[in-house]
Amino acid sequence: MSDIVIGLGDQNLVADLTGILQEIDDVSIKAVAGSTQELVDLSRRMRPDIVIIYQEIGPEPVTEIIRDITAQRPDVAVLEVSDTRTPATVVKAMEAGARGVIAYPFSFPDVSSRLELAQEWVSHIRKFQTGEDTGGRQRGTVLTVVGAKGGVGTTTVATHLAQDQVLKHSQAKVCLVDVDVEKGDVGAVLDVRQSVSIADVAKVAEDLGTQTVLDAVILHETGIHVLLAPVDVREADFVTPEALQAIVEILRREFDVVILDAGGHVSPSQAACVEVADEVLVVTTSDVMSVRAMRRRMMAWTALAVGDEADMRVLINKVDKSSIFPAASVPKLTTARVLETRIPLSSRLLETAQNERDPRAITEVAWWRLFTELRREVGLERTTVRPAAVERKRGSRRERRGRDKSAARSESGERTSRREAGGIALENSVMIPFVLLLAAICWQIAVTGMTFIWAGHATTAAARSYAVSGQTGQARSAAVDSVPGPFSSGLSVSTSGPEQIAVTMRIPLGFGGAFGLPTSLTTTRTVVNEP
Repeated sequence: MSDIVIGLGDQNLVADLTGILQEIDDVSIKAVAGSTQELVDLSRRMRPDIVIIYQEIGPEPVTEIIRDITAQRPDVAVLEVSDTRTPATVVKAMEAGARGVIAYPFSFPDVSSRLELAQEWVSHIRKFQTGEDTGGRQRGTVLTVVGAKGGVGTTTVATHLAQDQVLKHSQAKVCLVDVDVEKGDVGAVLDVRQSVSIADVAKVAEDLGTQTVLDAVILHETGIHVLLAPVDVREADFVTPEALQAIVEILRREFDVVILDAGGHVSPSQAACVEVADEVLVVTTSDVMSVRAMRRRMMAWTALAVGDEADMRVLINKVDKSSIFPAASVPKLTTARVLETRIPLSSRLLETAQNERDPRAITEVAWWRLFTELRREVGLERTTVRPAAVERKRGSRRERRGRDKSAARSESGERTSRREAGGIALENSVMIPFVLLLAAICWQIAVTGMTFIWAGHATTAAARSYAVSGQTGQARSAAVDSVPGPFSSGLSVSTSGPEQIAVTMRIPLGFGGAFGLPTSLTTTRTVVNEP
């Protein structure tokens, strides 16, 4: 899938081009810019694969913008849109750094062919960078660990993930970077005193080299390489998003796993960590304030186009079964993937590691088994040690993430389908008796009402006959003849003096006795004697 940023000032051109791009597979339009300044900013922040720019977008000349974009991102393919595609126009665009020229008015064959060539070029250049620039070694995985808010255990999770990676893969090079530049605690957790920090490296970001970054990295006795936050909070301003991106890019080439502890406080450096990461792990606790802060933070990242909530993973930390807010409620409140692994509330267990300032002080097998499972869920278990002399091939980061997301969604969908199917079957088995009981009660009430109506007719007929004949038998015959067959069975007539007659009628086709309802009805009428 190739991400595209479009720079077209004319809305008609935008509509025509997007209509064609939507018909092309493996293409995703990330943003549309209306000016050259906006286009340069989007290209820097969103890191697209292809940039399409109109020659008349303005206000700056299009050739200068192409040079700026390709200078910042040598691996991006720029395609220029021209009203007149002549040999001179093509040569001028290629000299500026473009990979091709698309003619306007647009045609599907022209646009698709130019995009295909641009995609092939991007694929080749990135394979070249991955292989030759790193000596044939695989680029490392970058995991950003972010807290929903302060106090949810972000640093503990990041540190113990790094420690478990080293324990399970002793030959792997793991770097833990404290990017919580204002309140970083990695140095305190690992008892590290440093002379340089990430701020010192960021100060020379414009002329940054690999050795400069590695000189600031400390190899801790646990086997974790550490790049710490500055001690002086005033130096936090040096860690800009641009500097952080350059530092992480170098660390990615030198280490198998790079874990960024981005802290639990909103900052530009935290947003940059989310943007450059292969995977983003958001740590939260199952309480209203933390979940609310997590949702607001994810919405802000989506609005800033540095991350998508659906692509993130959520870890529920400090799970307490006695909590009023259950951990099972968190997946219902976010579109991110909530991990099945959950870290229980373990204050006493962590106390030893905190006092000794060494994660290895925790000897509980179950604790490290949790973090091994956590590494598997976030994708770190796929990371292996880089060979020294054998060149290794890897797919692009987006392809790998796409496969992981598809597998996760498929697995999640299957689990959801199974849960829903089981829930429906259980509900049906419980509801059927209630439905049958309700239907029986309704039937009994309906039959009782009909019996009451016909009993009134029968009593009237019996009173009239009795007034003429004075015979109870003839009154019963008159009552039987006035009602339908099912209601006449068991009908009886009785008198109470010469002026009252009563008809008792059994309720047919009923089972009122089982529900405490009557099984027969008796109605009375006054006998009017005929003169």
